[in-house]
Amino acid sequence: MTLPQLHLALQIAMGWENCHLHEFRIADKIYGEPDPGDDHFGRVSLDERRVQFSKLPASVGSSFEYVYDFGDNWHHDILIESIALAVPRKRYPVCLAGKESAPPEDVGGIFGYARYLEALFNPRHENHQDMLAWRGWFDPERFSVTRVNKALREAFPVRARSADKLPVVSLPENSDSSARFAEDLDLILRTAIRHGRLPPQKMIRG
Repeated sequence: MTLPQLHLALQIAMGWENCHLHEFRIADKIYGEPDPGDDHFGRVSLDERRVQFSKLPASVGSSFEYVYDFGDNWHHDILIESIALAVPRKRYPVCLAGKESAPPEDVGGIFGYARYLEALFNPRHENHQDMLAWRGWFDPERFSVTRVNKALREAFPVRARSADKLPVVSLPENSDSSARFAEDLDLILRTAIRHGRLPPQKMIRG
């Protein structure tokens, strides 16, 4: 997974709209999208598009920071709890669990979010109708794993990989080629098992 893909997965999990700048802060380095404005603010950012997450100095138990929307300034500490092999035929990325809704886009950061909720849940508040008109009703307790995973599947469609294409072997025309055919058949089945096409007990030897 690349850092831009991780960013997209986080946006989907949070229910945001990917309409602001972001950055990752990993091992004293900043990774983000190239922005001409960086030169004016003295911000040194590495191009995240060139970085595979697996190549970064991150290990189980370590953490890094994800910052979204430099105006609202949402900071997230991401902890790497474990690293495991992918399960064959399982779609990734996948959301395992979650709790509560993320604040709406452009709500004004932590303090703006507190003022927004205060006005939204108090019908007598002077800004109550304005908050309803701005976003409609908002439930801060709502979170749906099903909804998030549906959006993740749409954003990360399954793509055929060249490694999944198994070699084609013609049937032998005489007994002299039977040994070679058995070897090729064994190779095909081993490749199929390795990529989750067959369970190990289906292995056949010539």
